[in-house]
Amino acid sequence: MPDLSRDVVPVSERPLDAVLDAAATLTAVVTLDGELAHWEGAWRPEGATWFDVIPEGEHFAAREALSRAASGGAPVEVDLNIRASGGELRSVSWTKRALTAPAGDVTYVIATGVDTAERARIQEQLHDLVDRDALTGLLTRRRFEKELERHVAQGRRYGFGGVLIVLDLNGFRSINEQHGPRAGDRVLYGVAQTLSNRLRETDLLARIGGDQFGVLLPRAKPPEAERVCQALEDAIPEEARAPGDHRIEAIVGFIPFTETMNSVDEALLAAHAAMYAVKAGRPRHVRRLRPL
Repeated sequence: MPDLSRDVVPVSERPLDAVLDAAATLTAVVTLDGELAHWEGAWRPEGATWFDVIPEGEHFAAREALSRAASGGAPVEVDLNIRASGGELRSVSWTKRALTAPAGDVTYVIATGVDTAERARIQEQLHDLVDRDALTGLLTRRRFEKELERHVAQGRRYGFGGVLIVLDLNGFRSINEQHGPRAGDRVLYGVAQTLSNRLRETDLLARIGGDQFGVLLPRAKPPEAERVCQALEDAIPEEARAPGDHRIEAIVGFIPFTETMNSVDEALLAAHAAMYAVKAGRPRHVRRLRPL
């Protein structure tokens, strides 16, 4: 078989599509008569020949692709369903090319396929890894900002608002300094669980910084936001366990926004300003965004 090592590219240098395709790749070595000489992949086909594993209605396309590939020309692309062990049909996009002996005779056809269902499953997992904070399982800042942009766009179109909350932890830095980052991680995880338990399924919760969290309350109004902020401030010291005699306190600020909101960046800045005002000892008052 040919040496393919020179074609290997580090994962970090490949586009995401190439990484996904590599993870969902199947390889079949087929004789000119259609026998499966070799199979490599996450699952195995149900049959000993190429035509055993392909539905009868696709035999013509399969024979034509095999014949064209065996002619030794350019690689041949074809989409075929493959019957996996257990009888399940898997949709696979194949690229076929001829393998030649030293004398130049074509001996086999190698078919490299991408399982489209497996690729979609892996893609979903990768997106989940990108969108979820590894420690807390909450949304990342990147995903949270995207959701805010979507909410802002819908608010402009349909005329509804909402409330953005930013929450910061008082006393967290001393835990990291005195007890180490593992203790700090446990506190952050506990805070995330407390927040999740206090919010509705329709609310969006994210870790937007080291010890900062963001909450979007869709369609909420300031009085409701004030109640939510107070509930979070009360719950975190009681439920988020801290090592030794440390006490974790939450500082919470919020801003309402409407269809006149300028941008997500402005909303986050205003919510942070509201939170820092509370941290400085001022009452938690409503900070409205200036319209354009």
